[in-house]
Amino acid sequence: MQARFNTHNQPAPINWAILDDNALAARAPLQVGMAQVRVGTRGDQLQALLGSCVGIGFIWKKRGRCALAHCLLPECGEAGNDLGARYVNQAIPNMLRLMGATEADFADIEVVVAGGATMLNACSSRLQIGQQNADAARRLLRRYGLNVSYCRVGGKCGRTLTIDCNTCSYAVQEIVAGAAYA
Repeated sequence: MQARFNTHNQPAPINWAILDDNALAARAPLQVGMAQVRVGTRGDQLQALLGSCVGIGFIWKKRGRCALAHCLLPECGEAGNDLGARYVNQAIPNMLRLMGATEADFADIEVVVAGGATMLNACSSRLQIGQQNADAARRLLRRYGLNVSYCRVGGKCGRTLTIDCNTCSYAVQEIVAGAAYA
């Protein structure tokens, strides 16, 4: 019987069973950029930096899946089959589809909404994109029968929305200009 050696300089496989919750939480969050939607599972953290954009988070504890969309604009005429999240009316059905949720599952999905700030001192209501994004999110989530458990929209400051898929929890932090961070 001959001994075989690994001569390809490949790293040893990771034994995921030995990673505890602290090791999983130490990973850097996956950034969800503008017009993107991401789905995460145990061990992932999803994060979006929001101004007038609106972040919509889905937490499905029963299946251990989470999703986060970073929406730029309220609605487009026809959402099409693009899996992005440029528009609120595009993001919500895409998130549900990517998570594998059916209408029977909607009651089990916790929804978090953040962002929608007024970032420009504009007088015209046409330029109040943040408010329009927040209104579209509320209206479309209601249309799908999804219940919002936490909503932090409006104001004049940016926010980060972070979803921890490991603990099925979320955090919304305001970004205040001139604040000192330690």
